[in-house]
Amino acid sequence: MQGCASDFGKLIGKVAVLRMAFGCADTVPALTEFKRLGAMTTKGIDFSMNTVSSEADDAKGLVENLVNNMDFTVSGEGEFRKSDKANEVGAWRLSKYIFDEVQAGRQPTLWVRFDFVGEDAGTYLMGYFNTTSWSGDFGTSDIATFSGEWKVYDADTVVFEVNDSIAATGITITPETASVEVGSEIQLTASVQPLNATDRDVAWTSSDATIAEVTTAGLVIGRSAGTATVTATSEDGGFTVASTITVTEQGS
Repeated sequence: MQGCASDFGKLIGKVAVLRMAFGCADTVPALTEFKRLGAMTTKGIDFSMNTVSSEADDAKGLVENLVNNMDFTVSGEGEFRKSDKANEVGAWRLSKYIFDEVQAGRQPTLWVRFDFVGEDAGTYLMGYFNTTSWSGDFGTSDIATFSGEWKVYDADTVVFEVNDSIAATGITITPETASVEVGSEIQLTASVQPLNATDRDVAWTSSDATIAEVTTAGLVIGRSAGTATVTATSEDGGFTVASTITVTEQGS
């Protein structure tokens, strides 16, 4: 299934990416500012529903439950490196940041982004979170590990996006070559692949509109004798395919 546009197979946890960025709640960091936490072994989310129950006499003997809020938590565990990598937030840098913020009487807040199916898939959770737990374990004969927990600090910043779109993987055209007389028309058809791609829009262009003019719907009109190339380009992905059009004089 590698490279397939519509993959409904099971998700392996290592594909998920936990990233962070420093800053204030009033400015969402650019995507390039988010860096991986480090050498992660587990990542998780917990909605932690808080509920109230009702035993009113219209419940027919069944206790009814209502969710009134969520104590939402992002958590993760990983392994310390001897030194943090430059392209990571890093467990050592984060440890120092948490220590400095608390010692200064501030909240150890930061932006958290959890990409569930890879960094470019578009299914993610992001928001301004507070570091509510951070610890390290340095067993004598084991790999040194860390674990952390982050809870919502500013609820207005939290977004959860799910990308259900199916990307285009290519485009075909019919016919690939055609002949038309001056003043006559021929319809070209472009098909974006796969057939269930979310965005199937196509843009049409002609290498020489004085010979073969093409409409936005792929209808080619012969304008003068000669040869021109009509190209169809998919809006999603920019895939291109061309048809060679020969325009002849009427009756020739």
